[in-house]
Amino acid sequence: MWGFIRYLPAGRQGSSFVIDSIFEFRHSSFILPSAVSHRNIHDYFDDEFLARLRGLHLIAKRLAASPAGNRGRSRALGDGLEFADHRAYSPGDDVRFIDWPYYARMEKLLLRLFHEHSESDVAILLDTSGSMAPGGEGRKFHHARRIAAVMAYVAMGSGRRVVLQQFGPEEGGSMRCGRDRTRIPAVLSFLTDLSPGGGTDLRQCARRFDARAHGVGVVLLISDLLDSDESLSDALSLLGRKRRQVVVFHVYSPDESDPPLGGAVRVRDAETGREISLHVTAQLRRSYRRRWRNFCDRVEKTSRLHGAIYVSAGSDLPFEKLILQTLRRSGVLS
Repeated sequence: MWGFIRYLPAGRQGSSFVIDSIFEFRHSSFILPSAVSHRNIHDYFDDEFLARLRGLHLIAKRLAASPAGNRGRSRALGDGLEFADHRAYSPGDDVRFIDWPYYARMEKLLLRLFHEHSESDVAILLDTSGSMAPGGEGRKFHHARRIAAVMAYVAMGSGRRVVLQQFGPEEGGSMRCGRDRTRIPAVLSFLTDLSPGGGTDLRQCARRFDARAHGVGVVLLISDLLDSDESLSDALSLLGRKRRQVVVFHVYSPDESDPPLGGAVRVRDAETGREISLHVTAQLRRSYRRRWRNFCDRVEKTSRLHGAIYVSAGSDLPFEKLILQTLRRSGVLS
Protein backbone atom coordinates (compact mmCIF):
# COMPACT_ATOMS: atom_id res chain seq x y z
CA MET A 1 0.00 0.00 0.00
CA TRP A 2 0.94 3.63 -0.11
CA GLY A 3 2.09 5.33 3.05
CA PHE A 4 5.13 6.86 4.67
CA ILE A 5 8.27 5.79 6.39
CA ARG A 6 10.80 8.14 7.89
CA TYR A 7 14.44 7.47 7.11
CA LEU A 8 17.83 8.93 7.95
CA PRO A 9 20.88 7.36 6.25
CA ALA A 10 22.83 7.58 9.50
CA GLY A 11 24.98 4.64 8.54
CA ARG A 12 24.36 0.93 8.23
CA GLN A 13 24.26 -1.33 11.24
CA GLY A 14 24.37 -4.77 9.73
CA SER A 15 21.69 -4.44 7.07
CA SER A 16 19.60 -1.81 8.88
CA PHE A 17 19.10 1.93 8.55
CA VAL A 18 18.09 4.36 11.27
CA ILE A 19 14.73 5.83 10.31
CA ASP A 20 13.99 9.53 10.63
CA SER A 21 12.63 11.25 7.47
CA ILE A 22 9.42 11.06 5.39
CA PHE A 23 9.05 8.64 2.52
CA GLU A 24 6.27 6.93 0.66
CA PHE A 25 6.32 3.27 -0.23
CA ARG A 26 4.38 1.11 -2.62
CA HIS A 27 2.97 -2.40 -2.40
CA SER A 28 1.80 -3.87 -5.69
CA SER A 29 -1.41 -5.38 -4.29
CA PHE A 30 -2.94 -1.98 -3.49
CA ILE A 31 -5.36 -0.41 -6.00
CA LEU A 32 -5.91 3.33 -5.70
CA PRO A 33 -9.52 4.46 -5.37
CA SER A 34 -10.93 6.60 -8.13
CA ALA A 35 -11.24 10.32 -7.47
CA VAL A 36 -14.56 11.37 -6.00
CA SER A 37 -16.05 14.84 -6.03
CA HIS A 38 -17.44 15.92 -2.63
CA ARG A 39 -19.38 19.17 -2.99
CA ASN A 40 -22.47 18.32 -0.97
CA ILE A 41 -22.55 18.12 2.81
CA HIS A 42 -24.18 14.67 2.58
CA ASP A 43 -21.14 13.43 0.62
CA TYR A 44 -19.15 14.03 3.80
CA PHE A 45 -21.62 13.21 6.59
CA ASP A 46 -24.92 11.37 6.99
CA ASP A 47 -28.11 12.97 8.35
CA GLU A 48 -27.79 11.43 11.81
CA PHE A 49 -24.27 12.78 12.25
CA LEU A 50 -25.29 16.22 10.98
CA ALA A 51 -28.15 16.31 13.48
CA ARG A 52 -25.68 15.71 16.30
CA LEU A 53 -23.33 18.37 14.95
CA ARG A 54 -26.05 21.02 15.12
CA GLY A 55 -25.96 20.88 18.90
CA LEU A 56 -22.18 21.44 19.12
CA HIS A 57 -20.41 24.74 19.71
CA LEU A 58 -16.82 25.90 19.60
CA ILE A 59 -15.41 26.63 23.05
CA ALA A 60 -13.12 29.59 23.62
CA LYS A 61 -10.82 29.42 26.65
CA ARG A 62 -10.53 32.65 28.57
CA LEU A 63 -9.46 33.76 32.04
CA ALA A 64 -10.56 31.52 34.90
CA ALA A 65 -13.96 32.35 36.32
CA SER A 66 -13.10 32.90 39.95
CA PRO A 67 -16.32 34.45 41.33
CA ALA A 68 -14.53 37.41 42.87
CA GLY A 69 -11.15 37.95 41.28
CA ASN A 70 -11.86 37.76 37.56
CA ARG A 71 -15.42 38.89 37.17
CA GLY A 72 -14.52 42.42 36.15
CA ARG A 73 -11.80 41.19 33.83
CA SER A 74 -14.21 38.82 32.10
CA ARG A 75 -16.60 41.69 31.39
CA ALA A 76 -13.69 43.55 29.81
CA LEU A 77 -13.39 40.71 27.34
CA GLY A 78 -17.05 41.04 26.38
CA ASP A 79 -20.39 40.41 28.05
CA GLY A 80 -21.03 37.22 26.05
CA LEU A 81 -18.88 34.89 28.17
CA GLU A 82 -20.75 31.99 29.71
CA PHE A 83 -19.52 28.80 31.34
CA ALA A 84 -19.57 25.84 28.94
CA ASP A 85 -17.78 22.83 30.41
CA HIS A 86 -14.83 21.42 32.31
CA ARG A 87 -11.93 19.39 31.03
CA ALA A 88 -9.00 17.73 32.80
CA TYR A 89 -5.92 19.84 33.38
CA SER A 90 -2.82 18.90 31.35
CA PRO A 91 0.77 20.08 31.95
CA GLY A 92 1.32 23.33 30.09
CA ASP A 93 -2.28 24.59 30.46
CA ASP A 94 -2.75 28.08 31.84
CA VAL A 95 -3.27 27.75 35.61
CA ARG A 96 -5.58 30.78 35.55
CA PHE A 97 -8.28 28.56 34.03
CA ILE A 98 -8.19 26.01 36.88
CA ASP A 99 -11.41 25.65 38.85
CA TRP A 100 -9.83 26.12 42.30
CA PRO A 101 -13.07 25.76 44.31
CA TYR A 102 -13.61 22.35 42.68
CA TYR A 103 -10.01 21.40 43.47
CA ALA A 104 -10.53 22.38 47.13
CA ARG A 105 -13.49 20.00 47.34
CA MET A 106 -12.35 17.11 45.17
CA GLU A 107 -8.54 17.49 44.95
CA LYS A 108 -8.78 17.14 41.17
CA LEU A 109 -7.54 19.74 38.67
CA LEU A 110 -10.10 20.80 36.07
CA LEU A 111 -10.09 23.71 33.63
CA ARG A 112 -13.12 25.94 33.21
CA LEU A 113 -14.12 26.44 29.54
CA PHE A 114 -16.43 29.10 28.15
CA HIS A 115 -18.59 29.93 25.20
CA GLU A 116 -17.55 33.27 23.79
CA HIS A 117 -20.13 35.14 21.75
CA SER A 118 -17.69 37.35 19.89
CA GLU A 119 -17.07 38.91 16.53
CA SER A 120 -13.76 37.07 16.05
CA ASP A 121 -13.29 34.80 13.06
CA VAL A 122 -12.28 31.14 13.02
CA ALA A 123 -9.36 30.32 10.71
CA ILE A 124 -8.99 26.76 9.41
CA LEU A 125 -5.50 26.11 8.04
CA LEU A 126 -5.23 22.92 5.97
CA ASP A 127 -1.86 21.39 5.08
CA THR A 128 -1.74 20.60 1.34
CA SER A 129 1.87 19.40 1.09
CA GLY A 130 2.70 16.20 -0.78
CA SER A 131 3.02 14.13 2.38
CA MET A 132 -0.74 14.52 2.96
CA ALA A 133 -1.44 12.30 -0.08
CA PRO A 134 1.66 10.26 -1.00
CA GLY A 135 1.67 8.85 -4.51
CA GLY A 136 -1.81 10.23 -5.11
CA GLU A 137 -3.37 8.07 -2.36
CA GLY A 138 -5.86 10.46 -0.83
CA ARG A 139 -7.40 8.80 2.20
CA LYS A 140 -5.41 10.79 4.77
CA PHE A 141 -6.02 14.05 2.94
CA HIS A 142 -9.74 13.29 2.67
CA HIS A 143 -9.74 12.65 6.43
CA ALA A 144 -8.14 16.08 6.92
CA ARG A 145 -10.70 17.71 4.59
CA ARG A 146 -13.55 16.14 6.57
CA ILE A 147 -12.13 17.62 9.77
CA ALA A 148 -11.94 21.02 8.07
CA ALA A 149 -15.51 20.67 6.80
CA VAL A 150 -16.99 19.66 10.14
CA MET A 151 -15.18 22.42 12.03
CA ALA A 152 -16.41 24.99 9.49
CA TYR A 153 -19.93 23.62 9.84
CA VAL A 154 -19.85 23.88 13.65
CA ALA A 155 -18.21 27.33 13.65
CA MET A 156 -20.71 28.77 11.17
CA GLY A 157 -23.55 27.29 13.20
CA SER A 158 -22.10 29.06 16.24
CA GLY A 159 -22.40 32.40 14.44
CA ARG A 160 -18.70 32.72 13.59
CA ARG A 161 -17.20 33.80 10.29
CA VAL A 162 -14.83 31.19 8.88
CA VAL A 163 -11.57 31.73 6.99
CA LEU A 164 -10.25 28.71 5.08
CA GLN A 165 -6.56 28.86 4.20
CA GLN A 166 -4.41 26.42 2.22
CA PHE A 167 -1.02 25.73 3.83
CA GLY A 168 1.26 24.51 1.07
CA PRO A 169 4.60 24.96 -0.67
CA GLU A 170 3.53 28.34 -2.02
CA GLU A 171 1.01 30.92 -0.93
CA GLY A 172 -2.23 28.97 -1.32
CA GLY A 173 -5.81 29.91 -1.90
CA SER A 174 -8.20 31.07 0.77
CA MET A 175 -11.86 31.92 1.22
CA ARG A 176 -13.97 33.71 3.80
CA CYS A 177 -17.50 32.64 4.73
CA GLY A 178 -20.36 34.30 6.55
CA ARG A 179 -21.94 33.44 9.88
CA ASP A 180 -24.50 30.86 8.80
CA ARG A 181 -24.47 27.44 7.19
CA THR A 182 -25.95 28.52 3.88
CA ARG A 183 -22.36 28.92 2.64
CA ILE A 184 -21.31 25.35 3.46
CA PRO A 185 -21.55 24.25 -0.22
CA ALA A 186 -18.93 26.88 -1.06
CA VAL A 187 -16.72 25.54 1.74
CA LEU A 188 -16.99 21.99 0.39
CA SER A 189 -16.28 23.16 -3.15
CA PHE A 190 -13.16 24.97 -1.95
CA LEU A 191 -11.94 21.90 -0.03
CA THR A 192 -12.68 19.54 -2.93
CA ASP A 193 -10.63 21.65 -5.34
CA LEU A 194 -7.51 21.54 -3.15
CA SER A 195 -4.75 19.31 -4.47
CA PRO A 196 -1.80 18.20 -2.28
CA GLY A 197 1.72 18.42 -3.65
CA GLY A 198 5.25 19.63 -2.96
CA GLY A 199 6.82 20.51 0.35
CA THR A 200 5.82 23.11 2.89
CA ASP A 201 7.51 25.51 5.27
CA LEU A 202 5.25 25.68 8.32
CA ARG A 203 7.10 28.67 9.76
CA GLN A 204 6.81 30.69 6.54
CA CYS A 205 3.14 29.74 6.10
CA ALA A 206 2.39 30.89 9.65
CA ARG A 207 4.26 34.16 9.06
CA ARG A 208 2.20 34.91 5.93
CA PHE A 209 -1.01 34.05 7.76
CA ASP A 210 -0.17 36.24 10.78
CA ALA A 211 0.48 39.24 8.55
CA ARG A 212 -3.14 39.31 7.38
CA ALA A 213 -5.06 37.49 10.14
CA HIS A 214 -7.11 40.50 11.14
CA GLY A 215 -10.05 39.67 13.38
CA VAL A 216 -9.15 35.99 13.83
CA GLY A 217 -9.66 34.67 17.35
CA VAL A 218 -9.40 30.90 16.86
CA VAL A 219 -6.92 29.06 14.62
CA LEU A 220 -7.39 25.40 13.69
CA LEU A 221 -4.24 23.89 12.15
CA ILE A 222 -4.83 20.56 10.35
CA SER A 223 -1.57 18.90 9.33
CA ASP A 224 0.52 15.74 9.51
CA LEU A 225 3.32 17.96 10.93
CA LEU A 226 5.98 15.89 9.17
CA ASP A 227 9.31 17.68 8.79
CA SER A 228 8.06 20.35 11.22
CA ASP A 229 10.20 19.58 14.27
CA GLU A 230 12.36 22.67 13.86
CA SER A 231 9.65 25.05 12.65
CA LEU A 232 6.62 24.02 14.75
CA SER A 233 7.56 26.11 17.80
CA ASP A 234 8.04 29.28 15.74
CA ALA A 235 4.86 28.58 13.76
CA LEU A 236 2.75 28.16 16.91
CA SER A 237 4.19 31.37 18.36
CA LEU A 238 3.07 33.23 15.23
CA LEU A 239 -0.34 31.58 15.07
CA GLY A 240 -0.98 32.30 18.76
CA ARG A 241 -0.16 36.01 18.60
CA LYS A 242 -2.79 38.59 19.61
CA ARG A 243 -4.31 36.10 22.06
CA ARG A 244 -5.50 33.80 19.28
CA GLN A 245 -6.50 30.35 20.53
CA VAL A 246 -4.78 27.57 18.54
CA VAL A 247 -5.91 23.97 18.09
CA VAL A 248 -3.49 21.52 16.42
CA PHE A 249 -5.07 18.55 14.64
CA HIS A 250 -2.27 16.03 14.12
CA VAL A 251 -3.44 13.94 11.16
CA TYR A 252 -1.70 10.66 10.35
CA SER A 253 -2.44 7.24 8.89
CA PRO A 254 -1.86 3.78 10.43
CA ASP A 255 0.84 3.17 7.81
CA GLU A 256 2.80 6.07 9.27
CA SER A 257 2.63 4.89 12.86
CA ASP A 258 3.50 1.29 11.91
CA PRO A 259 4.41 0.78 8.21
CA PRO A 260 3.52 -2.75 7.01
CA LEU A 261 6.94 -3.29 5.40
CA GLY A 262 9.35 -6.19 5.32
CA GLY A 263 12.34 -7.26 3.30
CA ALA A 264 13.78 -5.27 0.42
CA VAL A 265 11.84 -2.12 -0.45
CA ARG A 266 12.50 1.06 -2.39
CA VAL A 267 11.11 4.24 -0.91
CA ARG A 268 10.57 7.69 -2.36
CA ASP A 269 10.29 10.99 -0.50
CA ALA A 270 6.69 12.16 -0.91
CA GLU A 271 7.74 15.80 -1.22
CA THR A 272 11.22 15.83 -2.83
CA GLY A 273 11.14 12.64 -4.95
CA ARG A 274 14.42 11.37 -3.47
CA GLU A 275 14.67 7.56 -3.45
CA ILE A 276 16.57 4.99 -1.41
CA SER A 277 16.63 1.22 -1.08
CA LEU A 278 16.12 -0.37 2.33
CA HIS A 279 16.11 -3.83 3.80
CA VAL A 280 13.39 -3.70 6.46
CA THR A 281 13.99 -5.99 9.42
CA ALA A 282 12.01 -6.51 12.62
CA GLN A 283 14.67 -4.48 14.44
CA LEU A 284 14.26 -1.62 11.99
CA ARG A 285 10.48 -1.60 12.43
CA ARG A 286 10.87 -1.50 16.23
CA SER A 287 13.29 1.40 15.88
CA TYR A 288 10.83 3.20 13.64
CA ARG A 289 7.88 2.72 15.99
CA ARG A 290 9.96 4.09 18.86
CA ARG A 291 10.96 7.14 16.83
CA TRP A 292 7.38 7.67 15.73
CA ARG A 293 6.16 7.72 19.35
CA ASN A 294 8.94 10.16 20.25
CA PHE A 295 7.96 12.38 17.31
CA CYS A 296 4.30 12.47 18.40
CA ASP A 297 5.30 13.18 22.00
CA ARG A 298 7.48 16.10 20.89
CA VAL A 299 4.70 17.56 18.74
CA GLU A 300 2.20 17.32 21.60
CA LYS A 301 4.64 18.81 24.13
CA THR A 302 5.51 21.70 21.82
CA SER A 303 1.83 22.42 21.21
CA ARG A 304 1.04 22.52 24.93
CA LEU A 305 4.06 24.69 25.72
CA HIS A 306 2.60 27.30 23.37
CA GLY A 307 -0.85 27.10 24.93
CA ALA A 308 -2.35 25.20 21.98
CA ILE A 309 -4.78 22.31 22.27
CA TYR A 310 -3.28 19.17 20.71
CA VAL A 311 -5.65 16.66 19.10
CA SER A 312 -4.34 13.30 17.87
CA ALA A 313 -6.41 12.68 14.73
CA GLY A 314 -5.35 9.35 13.26
CA SER A 315 -7.33 8.38 10.17
CA ASP A 316 -8.06 4.97 11.70
CA LEU A 317 -10.02 6.58 14.54
CA PRO A 318 -13.76 6.46 13.72
CA PHE A 319 -14.65 9.96 12.57
CA GLU A 320 -17.74 10.24 14.75
CA LYS A 321 -15.64 9.34 17.80
CA LEU A 322 -13.04 11.96 16.91
CA ILE A 323 -15.63 14.72 16.62
CA LEU A 324 -18.22 13.74 19.21
CA GLN A 325 -15.92 12.38 21.91
CA THR A 326 -12.27 13.33 21.43
CA LEU A 327 -12.90 17.00 20.61
CA ARG A 328 -15.36 17.39 23.46
CA ARG A 329 -12.99 15.71 25.89
CA SER A 330 -10.11 17.97 24.79
CA GLY A 331 -12.26 21.07 25.23
CA VAL A 332 -12.58 22.12 21.58
CA LEU A 333 -16.33 21.51 21.30
CA SER A 334 -19.20 21.43 23.75
